[in-house]
Amino acid sequence: MPLLIGPLWGKGVSVPAFLTKLWTLVEDPETNHLICWNTNGTSFHVFDQSQFAKEVLPKYFKHNNMASFVRQLNMYGFRKVVNIEQGGLVKPERDDTEFQHLYFLQGHEHLLELIKRKVGDALLTFGKIHPGCDDPGWGYKINTVTKTR
Repeated sequence: MPLLIGPLWGKGVSVPAFLTKLWTLVEDPETNHLICWNTNGTSFHVFDQSQFAKEVLPKYFKHNNMASFVRQLNMYGFRKVVNIEQGGLVKPERDDTEFQHLYFLQGHEHLLELIKRKVGDALLTFGKIHPGCDDPGWGYKINTVTKTR
């Protein structure tokens, strides 16, 4: 259920609950040892994923599953930041995962309304009439292939 938050309250702009909760937990100084903004506020770090999943996720979400949390981040267009020092293949010395999104910036809560959940192409066309569709109930045309001798 989308929520109205902060400076957006009263302006008729809704922000999905996941983003509202994410903003709140990244901003919360009590959780800085497990999740916090990077030094310039353009991304956030999750430290000690197992402890984060056990202690923080259940306070904000209905689960304690780190994979589900990351899946939600991906659905909203967040990307994992891979530092050059890590090289992508070398396991980092400490459990530190960094995520970023163009519109998830410290001090810019008003940009949350610009973050949209990704929708698959099949969902976008399902139930809509596609040009040249033989069956408008499905929203896409199935091409048939016939075998010739």
